[in-house]
Amino acid sequence: MATPAVGSGTNPGASGSGVRAAAAAAKPAPGRIGNDEFHSATLPSAQEAAVLFAAGHADAAARLLKAEIKDPASKGNKQGWLMLFDLYQIQPNREEFDSLSLLFTVKFEQSPPAWVDNAELSTDPRQSQAKERKDFFAFKGGKDMAGEIEKFRAFAEAQGSVRLDLSKIASISADEATLLAQALQALRKKNLPMWFTGPEALETVLRAAFNEKPTSSTRPYWQVMFELCILLGKSTEFEELSLEYAVAFEMSPPAWEVYVNSVSAAVKTSVAKAVAAANPAENGFPMKGVVSIASTNQMNELTAYAASRSEVTIDMGKVSRIDFAYTNVFFETVKSMQLASKRVILANLNELNAALLEAIGVNRYAILVRRKSS
Repeated sequence: MATPAVGSGTNPGASGSGVRAAAAAAKPAPGRIGNDEFHSATLPSAQEAAVLFAAGHADAAARLLKAEIKDPASKGNKQGWLMLFDLYQIQPNREEFDSLSLLFTVKFEQSPPAWVDNAELSTDPRQSQAKERKDFFAFKGGKDMAGEIEKFRAFAEAQGSVRLDLSKIASISADEATLLAQALQALRKKNLPMWFTGPEALETVLRAAFNEKPTSSTRPYWQVMFELCILLGKSTEFEELSLEYAVAFEMSPPAWEVYVNSVSAAVKTSVAKAVAAANPAENGFPMKGVVSIASTNQMNELTAYAASRSEVTIDMGKVSRIDFAYTNVFFETVKSMQLASKRVILANLNELNAALLEAIGVNRYAILVRRKSS
């Protein structure tokens, strides 16, 4: 069955190989626990639709599911129907939901899932994502790096916090490194909350710049490295870097300073109260909205919640979508809990998210519990 490929845009004429390639990037390999080998097997139509939806191709996913429920081979299988109900609820599209309800009632002779008039449950994933990313800034890694750094600094000060993506920086000049170090230090001195994505990419670039032959012209690269260590709380790496610096330049390195992200600190101290307020004894840790790169706070809270528990229940009832670009992070988080001898339960999953997690292999590390459809 031809399906749209996951990519920069919807491509209705492409084959399902694009979906499989995208799914492979998120480690969808089925098999025994601990086996993360990739595979290129064709995904079931329902799982392909889930991957399309996760990648932001809701219309393509709907077309695939509509074809699935009309396929004689799928007669009596409710999964495609329930996934379509979830998709229309999330968009939200009441008209299509009601039309599907009539067909469902005739085919299965039972009541369809009920429409939920609750904005928190039925939000457009794109709207939720845009709202969550209001303080997100990504360096493009182009030629005008100096201009980007100035924009970053002004943006962070205007927002009062910043989630900085460093993953696309492939090169940086000494002058640009000086500007970046100064910007990061100035924001740190103002105690501005900062989070980082892809710092390893920048660290690789910096290391390549000063590892060959340390000279005075390479000091700006060291300055950025020292600043990143402080901001990320890497005291051990800072000490190792300090020794390298002292040997290379025969002078004292910068002094270690403690940076406290006030938001993250508040989260760590209040997570127990927040979870208790959400009735964790019954539902577990509550996640909501679009789980994406903008969900760092939620993931940190989840990690804190899971730290002292042997059984970790995660309530996914208010999660509208798991962004495909973030599935590997989510997968590794769940996997690390299971490998730490914890029993992980993902509860109240909608059908779209359940199918996605099965496609990427999360069901090998956690128990997936779908919410009741009616």
